[in-house]
Amino acid sequence: SSGINAEYGEFQTFRHYFKRINLSTMISLTSTDLSDIDVHQPSLLERYYTAGYAVDTGTEEDSHELIAQHLNGLCVVMLPPSHPIHSRTVTEVNFRISETCDRSVVTLSGKKKKGAQFVQERCKLCVVSCSDGTTYPVQPCIRGKIIEVNQRLKSQPTLLTSHWDSDGYVAVLQPNKSEEKTILSKLLNKEQYQEHLQCSHQAKRQCVGE
Repeated sequence: SSGINAEYGEFQTFRHYFKRINLSTMISLTSTDLSDIDVHQPSLLERYYTAGYAVDTGTEEDSHELIAQHLNGLCVVMLPPSHPIHSRTVTEVNFRISETCDRSVVTLSGKKKKGAQFVQERCKLCVVSCSDGTTYPVQPCIRGKIIEVNQRLKSQPTLLTSHWDSDGYVAVLQPNKSEEKTILSKLLNKEQYQEHLQCSHQAKRQCVGE
């Protein structure tokens, strides 16, 4: 192995093919006309990434996050269609979480990426602001080093919703080597997440009916 440098290079190369992967179709297959779709053909995301969904982020209700782990261990943080921002207009993504901490300033050196910010599951990665005045903190939901944040979001915040599963990713994290294989164990897999969404929708309909 040539270490994390090679791994990150592999991730950068793959990101070219990561564009336009429509993960939302995997979430809402039941509402899609599948007559012309080969549902047995795996997408590039399915082939190269393992998805873990965080539904208990300790923030706003339904502020779900998707952590997609590449085969090389790197993890990408994204906000899936169930997140409240998808029904709003995003106006700002602020990576400066305090006067002394700016997540967008990423300084790395050496194979071990010295200087990278290490974050815990409930740390803030950024704060998303919407046109209606609502704000949503985004957490990594896993432990790891921040290898990259999506700088484009500072000038193009609407990428979070328009291309949430490609150019609208939030950040890339490198888990500790000892945790790579278990980093997603506390999150829901795709099937569990779909079941969670279904139960949540049913519960909301019952509340409205009452």
